[in-house]
Amino acid sequence: MTSKRMWAALALAAATASMTGPAAAEESFTAVGWGGSWNEAYDQGVFQPFTKESGIKVVLDEWEGELAKLRAQVESNAIVYDFVSVEAPQLEIGCAEGLFEKLPAAIYAQKDDYLPGTIHECGLASDTWATVMVYDGNKIKDGPQSWADFWDVEKFPGKRGMLGGAQYTLENAMMAAGVAPADVYTELRKPGGVDKAFAMLDKIKPHVVWWTSSTKALQNLSAGEVVMTDLYNARVTSENEKNKTNFVIAWNAGYFYGTDMWAVVKGAPHQAAAEKFLDFFAKPENQAGFPKLYAYGVGHKKVSEYLTPEQLDRLPTSEKNLAHGAVYDTEFWAENKEALEQRFQAWLAQ
Repeated sequence: MTSKRMWAALALAAATASMTGPAAAEESFTAVGWGGSWNEAYDQGVFQPFTKESGIKVVLDEWEGELAKLRAQVESNAIVYDFVSVEAPQLEIGCAEGLFEKLPAAIYAQKDDYLPGTIHECGLASDTWATVMVYDGNKIKDGPQSWADFWDVEKFPGKRGMLGGAQYTLENAMMAAGVAPADVYTELRKPGGVDKAFAMLDKIKPHVVWWTSSTKALQNLSAGEVVMTDLYNARVTSENEKNKTNFVIAWNAGYFYGTDMWAVVKGAPHQAAAEKFLDFFAKPENQAGFPKLYAYGVGHKKVSEYLTPEQLDRLPTSEKNLAHGAVYDTEFWAENKEALEQRFQAWLAQ
């Protein structure tokens, strides 16, 4: 999901994340996140409080989630990452390959306290994000309320913005066909299910401006090149907060949320320090430090007790919004992503 990250690719000025603990902290570990504002929010909301409490220094790095890079480190026994945030399907693959340590048993034993898809034997949710439908409230008074509306170019004339990939796009096509979010993967797994999604995409293809960068997607929406678009929810919220735009997220149209997972790299040089952080982060009051500053959720169900109503309302994992959402199926994409992305790109080129 490189496109989700491109907008946040600006590196932070400081390479270290935690300077509030003892200046000569004996322990440290390297945590690898998604860069930009994401790293900044984790630094301020989570890592600095951890260092203050533990004296363990956290060195922040960033990446684009490249499992191959991590695999090369492990295979060559030249590991420089201790702790990484990785997308859930990649965690599933990496866990099977032995690239990640298993979660401490005491943490995994609390799995019933977590939202679906936010805890795994090899990882714990670093963030939960959603792909949502968005329109400019200053330009459309009564905006689309369903993915069928998104497909209805007579009711809402104009181009649509859509992510140029199979993952996150096929799900929207199925919802446009009238499938409830909770049933989308059941339908996609049926014979002819994927064909049904591509048939829906055939209908809207002439009206689509495809994007791979969320920054470009927002620019297209601002400029009126598209009248609505799919997009990542925190990107929309940040744009509204920073630039006073009125981009409206149509949560009630239906959406899927995905999870990035914190995982300890197998054979990490500072594994003990990274696991101490996991003990700290497993407490919901400490997880809450991230969504207080950034419009992505985390995993523990009790995190909501530490957030204001305003902070909750902007999260895909809030009780209010979850009534319209479902979790991305990690197993489906781990099994089918390569083949479906190839098919999608071939279809796009036609």
